[in-house]
Amino acid sequence: MKKILAMVLSLMLLASLVPAVMAEGTPTYGGTLTVLGFDFATFFLPHSTTTSDRYNAAPAIESLGRRNPETGDTEGWLADEFIIDAEALTLTLKLHQGIKFSDGTDFNADAVIWNFQQMVDFGKSSELVNPASFEKVDDYTVVLKYESWANTWADTVGEVRIYSPAAYEANGEDWAAIHPVGTGAFVMKEMVADSHISYVKNENYWREGEPYLDGIEVLFMSDATTQLSAFTNGELDVLRNPNSVGIKQLMDKYENVANAAPDLAGITYMMFCSGVEESPFSKLDVRLAVMHAIDWEEMADAIYDGLGGATPLFAVPGAWSYDENVELYTQDFDLAKKMLADAGYPNGFDTVITLNAENAANEPCAVMLQYYLSEIGINAEIKKLTNADFNAQKAEGNYDLGIMVNNGSSKLDFTANYIRLYSSEGVNYKVMMEKPADYEEALFAARAATTLEEKKELLKTAARLFSHDYALVVATGYQSAYCYAQPGVHNTGICSTTAEAWTPESAWKE
Repeated sequence: MKKILAMVLSLMLLASLVPAVMAEGTPTYGGTLTVLGFDFATFFLPHSTTTSDRYNAAPAIESLGRRNPETGDTEGWLADEFIIDAEALTLTLKLHQGIKFSDGTDFNADAVIWNFQQMVDFGKSSELVNPASFEKVDDYTVVLKYESWANTWADTVGEVRIYSPAAYEANGEDWAAIHPVGTGAFVMKEMVADSHISYVKNENYWREGEPYLDGIEVLFMSDATTQLSAFTNGELDVLRNPNSVGIKQLMDKYENVANAAPDLAGITYMMFCSGVEESPFSKLDVRLAVMHAIDWEEMADAIYDGLGGATPLFAVPGAWSYDENVELYTQDFDLAKKMLADAGYPNGFDTVITLNAENAANEPCAVMLQYYLSEIGINAEIKKLTNADFNAQKAEGNYDLGIMVNNGSSKLDFTANYIRLYSSEGVNYKVMMEKPADYEEALFAARAATTLEEKKELLKTAARLFSHDYALVVATGYQSAYCYAQPGVHNTGICSTTAEAWTPESAWKE
């Protein structure tokens, strides 16, 4: 085994000593911060199927680790240390002592083990990197044991949010789904469906001197015009990723406070129903015919109104999986029609484009796709679904054997994301997507790589096979993050590391 596997790697950062974000002046106490929420599904994160739930719950429910906004490394939070022993194939968590959940019960190894078990029982073992076992060593030490090495242990397990076992056991899952009970700096006062979540300060928060705010309001506004109006009228303190109209109106008046990082870019994408034989898209030539029907630069411009870009991979420039040597498919209607005919569809066919109506970028993507398909004889109906109905099909659905269109976050390191969502080990798209052996071989090898350079090369191979050669999930465009804050709003952490992560405990207002 290579030398690196014999090393015991320790990420030793005392959570109580690490500032949440870089300081911006001297914080002052008081006030209420108003932010936009993602479409709500559940607060019981062990059973959540979308990472956006983490954002809504962040004021109340915290993670074991946090990403450093400068380096992207996982650092301690509820866990002080992530001790990786590559030789023994173990990840040891040293938990921060003296923390209590907002219901007054103790945060300890038993609570962590309980959350892990809930995830495994719900089919989310991949979000722990599929441990062979996990066990309590003492009240503040948990050990996860693995059957093979993976370089994603700390990063993936560090993202796990911890819910109060006592609150769940006393009230049940339906109650837990709408009541966030964690170790966070705030506790929920009320939630009004499709309107808002109100949080108030947790007077017993474990980090000394925090939080600074008296409360946080998370507003649900799906209409981009309403969002922009609320921000310009001062009713909203932070506007995250407005549409192109909003960006163009604000960019000369406000500073874009989002970090320019692959983890924060948004990707609009389409997924073919490649995993069901009855679907025409189960044939590679049909998928490649569609790839040759599209003008990719034109598509990206239409989706993002000239503020985005095209990419030949499900990755953005700067991501480890991005390969500058891979080129966009060229638009060639004659070639596309010939490929369809060779695949047995000389007269085209009817299909469905299903889009998640939650994100404004999805509809122009679907409309453009519908046009390109019509040019090669494929007649596509557009079906719009609510976020809830769209997500209900993720695990076992096939989206009418057609094409689904959605929007998601880019990643610097796509290893865990590809595995969690787009592999035979994943929690979603078990039916919808084919999982070619050579793609999974490269992907799983990237997880097991012993050097960063080896990992990057394997990820590039996996990404090329995944979204270019096999055209399973294809990016139709990407846009860097845009985030605007009112003057006097500081340290929210929104758009600083990942799309769903922020720092409610350190936010403050002048």
